[in-house]
Amino acid sequence: MRSLFKTIGALVPILISITTSLSASAESSFLRDVAPILLKRCAGCHGERVHLGGYRVDTFQSLLLKGASGEKSIVPGKPDDSRLFQLITAKVEAVRMPKSDDQLAPEQIAIIRAWIAGGAKFDGASVSVPIKSLLGPRRHPAAPVVYRTASPIMALAFLPDGREIAVGGYNEITIWNAASGKLIRRIEHLPQRIQSLSLSKDGKTALIGGGTPGEYGEASLIDLASGKRTKVLDTFNDIVLSAVFSPDGRHIAVGGADMSVRLYDFESGKRVWMSSIHSDWVTAVSFSPDGHFVASASKDMTVKVFEAADGSLFTTYNGHNRQIGKYMGQNPVYSLIFEPGAQFACSAGGGNWIQLWSPIEAKADSGDAGDMEERFAKQGHTRYIEHGFKKGVFALNVRGNNIFAASADGILKEFDLSSQKLIRTYPGKSDWLFSLSVDDSGDQIAAGSYSGEIRIWDTKSGRLIIMFFAQPGRSQRQVPGISTLTRQN
Repeated sequence: MRSLFKTIGALVPILISITTSLSASAESSFLRDVAPILLKRCAGCHGERVHLGGYRVDTFQSLLLKGASGEKSIVPGKPDDSRLFQLITAKVEAVRMPKSDDQLAPEQIAIIRAWIAGGAKFDGASVSVPIKSLLGPRRHPAAPVVYRTASPIMALAFLPDGREIAVGGYNEITIWNAASGKLIRRIEHLPQRIQSLSLSKDGKTALIGGGTPGEYGEASLIDLASGKRTKVLDTFNDIVLSAVFSPDGRHIAVGGADMSVRLYDFESGKRVWMSSIHSDWVTAVSFSPDGHFVASASKDMTVKVFEAADGSLFTTYNGHNRQIGKYMGQNPVYSLIFEPGAQFACSAGGGNWIQLWSPIEAKADSGDAGDMEERFAKQGHTRYIEHGFKKGVFALNVRGNNIFAASADGILKEFDLSSQKLIRTYPGKSDWLFSLSVDDSGDQIAAGSYSGEIRIWDTKSGRLIIMFFAQPGRSQRQVPGISTLTRQN
């Protein structure tokens, strides 16, 4: 009897494996079942940017191609003849894939076997587009109950009355009392990192951009009253870095690390156009005050200006990519905003200057190859603000005739747009400053830092009002001369 039980016990794993295989074969879906395994365990070495052995799994088309071995990677209906399956089931560790990593779990191997045995069918829209773009919106986990370490604040925005401030966190947006620094509520189950946060004209809807670096990007709309994610505008192959509303609130522009710029209709959520002419990350997007242009800043050292109506390229501003006398060029552009009521754009990043320029005049300045030497020898129409930071400028904000700039120095400065002169340097030095927001009244400005700290100043006096860590559960740091969580008189 005991030997019978041992025999049955030995058969149980085999029976489970057979049952799993039969079930997977009957219900196998490439996008639902197979793609997540390949993207998580294989794409790191066999993706778009790195493809060892000449083999890629980032598109279905590339998945079917032969690698350096010359053998067929996938043979529909025949798992044991498929090179991919042979490698993930190899008994010799030096040969088995994923290389230098744990073997796939038995249930994952069973899923891939069943899918190949069932004919290796594809259930996506196109075999040539990145698989990540076909998977649709993700279901995001809850935010951490308590933040154990610093979480950089890449995005924040005052709510309409200026009494509360929304802050991008880890899988969430948190809402804080701007006067006391007390947490009011949390909106969870959002992308892992929130890189961009802006509000609709009525203040009821939050537009967020974010995702997981190198893996996933998302632009979504959040109803602030209910905390529900009401619409996912799009998913991306890499993290979204900037998303903004048009001045009339009818359109949304989005850009990110996938190097694309996209425009959406706010009401329907439908994509209007997409451009992929940048050669590096799109770090910031902005609408001209009349909504005619969409401009995009990039690490490729340029700002592209598009016609908002159809996405056609109007001009390229190259002011950050050349040297004119003392105005040093060859710098990435990290921040971009238009001057309200004017058609001048303000852009900054690496280098010593905030540049003020007009898309119309930038087009006239661009000329052609025949007069390139002459054009590069003169300043053109651009105005330059020498900001005095030692490190890059990551955020700009304009109110009236003043422009605020936050830098990796951990310092906030305010300049006059007409004279290009410094008005004031705001008190207190923090870690790298990544985000800025001015309330609707223009009386308060807030900055978010790499260390997770928020500082709020009075714009009329320049006085530091409050500083606090915008991470639930994190202990507050006491700062000499000012107590966190205490408003200054």
